[in-house]
Amino acid sequence: MGELLLSGVKLMLIGMGIVYLFLALLVWVIGINAKLIQRFSPVPPSQLHPPAPTALSVANADSYEDDIVAVISAAIHHHQNN
Repeated sequence: MGELLLSGVKLMLIGMGIVYLFLALLVWVIGINAKLIQRFSPVPPSQLHPPAPTALSVANADSYEDDIVAVISAAIHHHQNN
């Protein structure tokens, strides 16, 4: 019985070691890929010149907030009546 238990423990440790090594290798490869992608990928055009806020966009934001309040109010009213 002792030999069988010892053999099982050895097999478990070998299996867990292989899985651990594979996961460590996977993390290392993903880290290298991330560094390579950051180094060689071009900068997207949207990050070169961010758009300046305008007065029109501020006015539209207030309009959107009013629309959102109206939609939420209608949903609450519909939920309470059903």
